[in-house]
Amino acid sequence: MTTVAEMAQWFRKAFDETQSQMLAEATIRLHEDLVHREDFTKLTTIVERLADRTDRLAERTDRLAEAQERTEVRLDRLAEAQERTEVRLDRLAEQMQELAHEMKGLTRAMKDTRKQMGGLAQTVGYGLEAYAMDKIPQVLTSFFKFAVQSSKPEHFTAADGTKDEIDTVVRGTLAGKPAVFLCEVKTNITAKEVADFLPVADRVAPQLGCDDVRILYFAYRAGSQARQAVADVGASLAFPHDLIVTQQG
Repeated sequence: MTTVAEMAQWFRKAFDETQSQMLAEATIRLHEDLVHREDFTKLTTIVERLADRTDRLAERTDRLAEAQERTEVRLDRLAEAQERTEVRLDRLAEQMQELAHEMKGLTRAMKDTRKQMGGLAQTVGYGLEAYAMDKIPQVLTSFFKFAVQSSKPEHFTAADGTKDEIDTVVRGTLAGKPAVFLCEVKTNITAKEVADFLPVADRVAPQLGCDDVRILYFAYRAGSQARQAVADVGASLAFPHDLIVTQQG
């Protein structure tokens, strides 16, 4: 940078000593002032740019703060919803426990009912068999003119060791000749039960010592299919207060 002395030396070419000195100092000061102003202008520009960037940064920060606030609100709502869901799940769990308890009680009740029904069915079955031992001889006497000698349940053992029980075996004579009726007693007889009794009768017949062995089904009820099954095998079907549906010749 040019000094005051150098600048005064240059001015002495046209001015006296005093004037040259004054002009040199003024020129140097003016130059310094210009430099300072330029630096200030640059600094001002930089500061303005920084301020603008700061404003934009502040704006972003505000947006981030707003977004964070909205997120916190959503999280609070989610927490509340989760809390409500947990309450509902707790209530549901309590209801499920109550239902399970009721189901256990219902299961026990159903078991008791089945036992009672089983016992009742067994009682009815035994009662029907006892009734059949008295009623069947009357039916046979009335419709077949059968002379009854005995009416009772009997057990048999076939040659192969198979054991069978006949609900009611009625022994007697028909037209003066020995005859036996093998009677299957059912509350409500079905076509399947009609068919299931046939092989039992076939195993028992050879053990009776009688050439005339007949089959009779005794029931409170029998559907059309059961009645037809009885007719198809040439057996007889009797009811407590009704006529024999199918008679054997």
